[in-house]
Amino acid sequence: MKIKRTSVAVVSLLCLSIFACALLGCVSNTSTEYDVVKQTKKDNFTLLNENYAQQNQTVFIGDSIIEIYNTELFDGVLDTKVYNRGISGDTSDKLLERLQDNALNIAPQNLVTLVGTNDLSRKISADTVCDNISKVVDKSIESGVENIVVCSLLPVNKSINGKMVGIRNNKDIQLLNSMLKDMCQQKQVVFVDLYTLLEDEDGNFDNQYTYDGLHPNAQGYVVITQALKKVLR
Repeated sequence: MKIKRTSVAVVSLLCLSIFACALLGCVSNTSTEYDVVKQTKKDNFTLLNENYAQQNQTVFIGDSIIEIYNTELFDGVLDTKVYNRGISGDTSDKLLERLQDNALNIAPQNLVTLVGTNDLSRKISADTVCDNISKVVDKSIESGVENIVVCSLLPVNKSINGKMVGIRNNKDIQLLNSMLKDMCQQKQVVFVDLYTLLEDEDGNFDNQYTYDGLHPNAQGYVVITQALKKVLR
């Protein structure tokens, strides 16, 4: 009888813990699975690459900052087509999972990646994010990509929209950016420091370049494009 009562107590405690975690929004050190919208975007990109996209072009891959990027800004600048493979809410491990089917299978000449801010919003460590992006670089090198460009994370500005920025903070972002810069130097790939170009005098996302403290506005993307033009082939 004591054993049964103990078992019931343990199960009850476990259920309460799970319920409490759900209420409080507990996070783990891994990303969530894609919802139907994100999975559909991923599948659409896979379909496009398998049937329509050309090889030896330029691919941008990342989260919402890439997804809403008007890559037509590169028209007439590059000799290649530019394919946007951004998925809003993407995390570094999910990007790593889709890298082959959404980017590498069309043998891009240029691969531009920008991801990581959603990892930080889920309290995923900078070490884990850097390791995932390092694996993205390694796979791209092995695949024969000529020009691999890793973009820094952008600054945030909670005074503009604290709800949108959430728990992200510039201290963690700068730490991750420093790690990414060192990793890129070691692997001899291009690192583009967008943080410095978009920050204000206090180190926050300059309000002239963002509409919500997290994503760039049109002028912010102009600054980003000018920086990337210098490193794309």
